[in-house]
Amino acid sequence: MEAMKAQGVQTSIHYPPVHQFSAYRRLNLPGASNLPQTEALAAREVTLPLYPALSDDSIRFVVEAVQTALAGVARASA
Repeated sequence: MEAMKAQGVQTSIHYPPVHQFSAYRRLNLPGASNLPQTEALAAREVTLPLYPALSDDSIRFVVEAVQTALAGVARASA
């Protein structure tokens, strides 16, 4: 998300793990506090700009920013 922000593209976490919502935490469901795969997925999921008036140029800009950010991640993990 920081790499996207550095390129001027806003991202957000659209779907946090449901078991972390206060309404569900209060239910104290068995096993709900130990969902490592759900939490790992949520940590890697982002919402990109998406709205009806998004121009083709803006779409290209976002796609290029994603490609650049992913290339940076690949370099860092190599």
